[in-house]
Formats: sequence, C-alpha cells, structure tokens
Amino acid sequence: MVTLAVALSLPDDMLGRDLIVFAGFAVILVTVLLQGTTMGPLIAWLSLSRGPSRSLRHLSEPQAWARFEAAQFEAVRPLVHDADGKVIHPRLLEQYSYRATLSKRFEDLEDFPNDARHAHYDVVLAAIAAGRAELLGMHRSGLIHDELLHSLEREFDLQEITAVHARG
Repeated sequence: MVTLAVALSLPDDMLGRDLIVFAGFAVILVTVLLQGTTMGPLIAWLSLSRGPSRSLRHLSEPQAWARFEAAQFEAVRPLVHDADGKVIHPRLLEQYSYRATLSKRFEDLEDFPNDARHAHYDVVLAAIAAGRAELLGMHRSGLIHDELLHSLEREFDLQEITAVHARG
C-alpha cells in the first residue's frame, strides 16, 4: 500500500510514472492474491490448527498444585533427616506431606472447592488478626519496642496478603 501511495505521489509529468504506478499496483495485487489464496491451504497442509492442539491437554489448577506439591514433598523428605536418619524437622515433613496429600485428593477436579478453601483461609485470617491484636497490645503496654513491632507487623502483613490472595 505504501508503494502505491508513493507511486501516486509522483508528479504527473514525470517520465515513467504510469509504469511505476502500474508496477506498484501489480506487486500489491499479486502479493495480496497470492498470500490470500494460499494461506489457508498452506495452514491445512502444515496441519496447523486455529486453536490449541487437541492432543495438548493443559492441567487444571488442582492437577498443577498436586504435581508441584508432590515435587516439593519429594525435595523436603530427604532433607529433614540428620545423618543417622532421625527426623530433625518434623513440622516441615508433616506440613509438606499434608499439602501433597491434600492436593492429590483434589487432583481430579477442574477447580478446588471454594467452600473448603474459604473456610481454611478464614481460620488463617482469624489467627493473623488475633496475632496482630496481641502484637499491638504488647506494644501499647511497652513490652516490645518499635523496631520489633514493625518487624512483626511486616510478617503479619505478608501472611495476610498470602492468605487473602489464596482465599480468592
């Protein structure tokens, strides 16, 4: 299109202007017709589809969670034992085992049940609110200094942001 616009902008009395305009028009016409008529058959010949491939199946959110929770558990399991095989981080082992088991339970669903998710994070948010209230009470009564207050407030803020986001 730019080619034709440039050709048409040439002065009328210029030698060869008509040939330039005709050549520009011919190039545009052949390009549009050639590409326009061969693109569909070319796509069909290359077996490209308009959407995601039917053979490629994406995981649902519960399936993705089940896979990476299992991977996290497998990574944590050997690291929670000392050289003698004694569990030195039982809480981490329990936490990651629980998460992997829970995620596996919901793996066949398209989405997590919202009522269970909301109920879980409502409890987490209530615990954060109680901790925050206790923290402010300790600060008001002079049991902790400002620096510790701010440090613990940041921790509660991060926990709350995570819980609110996860709750949905």
